[in-house]
Amino acid sequence: MSDKGDLERRAAKGDAEAMANLGLLAHEAGDEDAARAWWEQAATLDDPDAMYRLGVLARQAGDLDAARAWCEQAATLDQPDAMINLGVLADEEGDLDAARTWCEQAAKLGHPDAMFRLGLLAYEEGDEDAARTWYEQAAKLDNPDAMFFLGLLAEEAGDMAVARVWYEQAAALGNTDAIEALLRELG
Repeated sequence: MSDKGDLERRAAKGDAEAMANLGLLAHEAGDEDAARAWWEQAATLDDPDAMYRLGVLARQAGDLDAARAWCEQAATLDQPDAMINLGVLADEEGDLDAARTWCEQAAKLGHPDAMFRLGLLAYEEGDEDAARTWYEQAAKLDNPDAMFFLGLLAEEAGDMAVARVWYEQAAALGNTDAIEALLRELG
């Protein structure tokens, strides 16, 4: 990301990416009003990341309709985080087919969090093999949550040696559940 002055000059010339980055800077500084203003400007110029971030702000404010609308716009522009967010919203509403569809779209774009979520959906449906496959794909892309869940699957199968390997990998990437699992094993 460029310095703020450079971003402001680029934004003044209509650069949507600079506007979105100014929104990020404002957000990081705790100025949600300025962040929203920058992201709204960038969204009018079809910046998918700004649309997604507006969806996140709407969701945090409890406006699920606006969150869905912003994320749907971003998803049409192949923004994978928006797709995952739509999948989470659908899952929370009990629409597992829509949740799966959104996460599959993001997974096709190579997003490890979508792969992990697909693993969760498969596990919830009782398809442990599909869950493992999705977790493994996400783990190859360094998703620590997927590594932890692979450890859980191994532990459930009674293979503590394999579980330990997955827990160690997840813990190395900061997964606190994996750290707790390793401590529990030592305890």
